[in-house]
Amino acid sequence: MASTSTRGNQDKDHHLPPPSKQSLLFCPKSKLHIHRAEISKIMRECQEESFWKRALPFSLVSMLVTQGLVYQGYLAANPRFGSLPKVARTACLPVRNAK
Repeated sequence: MASTSTRGNQDKDHHLPPPSKQSLLFCPKSKLHIHRAEISKIMRECQEESFWKRALPFSLVSMLVTQGLVYQGYLAANPRFGSLPKVARTACLPVRNAK
């Protein structure tokens, strides 16, 4: 009975390439090979979603908070450019970290 189950496992794994020949994108559980184009498409969609749903709103809120702090006097405004340098720097930080 033990030999039957062992043989059954060998039959199932017979069509798998040896571990040295398998790529890192090979999924042995589903026995499907994920193509690089599909992975790049998924990554592109994730980056776009991350930008629109996380980075952009966080950046806008950060800009508003910074502008409010400058307006209230908690942060000093630049004598020549006003609050623009601080607000612009604040806007760039979340977007840069999202990529």
